[in-house]
Amino acid sequence: MENQAVTKGRKNTDYSASAVNLKNPIEVSEAISKIKDLQNELDNLDATMHAYPEYQQMIEKQQEMAIRRKETETLIECFGSYQDVDKGWYGVKQRAITKSYNAGLFESCFPEFAPAVIIKAVDTVKLNGLLKGGLLTEEGLKRANILEEKESFRFIIK
Repeated sequence: MENQAVTKGRKNTDYSASAVNLKNPIEVSEAISKIKDLQNELDNLDATMHAYPEYQQMIEKQQEMAIRRKETETLIECFGSYQDVDKGWYGVKQRAITKSYNAGLFESCFPEFAPAVIIKAVDTVKLNGLLKGGLLTEEGLKRANILEEKESFRFIIK
């Protein structure tokens, strides 16, 4: 079964900007192809789920799917992220940065702005306005230990 670039009138997502180590390795493409085949089998079994033998097959396929997804995550870690926007195939490790600000340090370093951005924590919407306006910089906030970034990752396999 051939996948199409547009499903239900929506374009496939392009993760180029947020993917970690996007290289489109063949190993990840092959793993995603196996997942797509398994998903098609699961979808077909789901339609006939009420018959017990098919239900048991579906359970087995779901277990196999979980194993394939873990294998694909390992391949992404080893070889890099993969995406084919035209097919809608993704094996992407995506980075997320969580920012938090130390309100006490912000207040002591920038007392003139503190009333505008500190409630019980730093008001990030207002702080982003100060950053966009050039009144403050992220580098300055990092140097003052006000800004803390936490990196996390998630996998997108579909």
